[in-house]
Amino acid sequence: MDVYIRRLERNDAYVSYKWRNDPEVFKYTGTVYDHEITLETELQWIERVIENDDEYRCAIIVDNCYVGNIYLTNIIKDFSAEYHIFIGDKSYWGKGVAKKASIEIIRYGFESLNLKKIVLEVHPQNSTAIHLYEKLGFTRLRENSNFIKMEIVTDKYKELYGYNR
Repeated sequence: MDVYIRRLERNDAYVSYKWRNDPEVFKYTGTVYDHEITLETELQWIERVIENDDEYRCAIIVDNCYVGNIYLTNIIKDFSAEYHIFIGDKSYWGKGVAKKASIEIIRYGFESLNLKKIVLEVHPQNSTAIHLYEKLGFTRLRENSNFIKMEIVTDKYKELYGYNR
């Protein structure tokens, strides 16, 4: 299975707006939509976010099929960013896609943006995601009933991924 990430493109909206209306896909994310996401609103959203300098928003591609999104947001170059991911095409859940895409975006963050840390928040009941994040090198910082905050820092990245700068 060939997995890679690429920058989001306007045409991705024609697929992704359907995912945003699937409550199962967004069950554990911090995003709750109180209205239907239309193609028009998704197009507007993509056009807006791909212009942001402090975000690296990517599509996850598996064997030339667009299956989800992965992002680094609130990027402070040479310092930190926030990580986000969802696999919108549920037929790709549990197949290792999130891990492969995550390794790519983490590598980009540390090696291209020279980040010192990448942080994320995950729902405490999303045990599959928590397990993945821990395997990727994220450690828990703090938690409450709504979210667990985790981070991976440069030294841990270097240790796990063999990067020497």
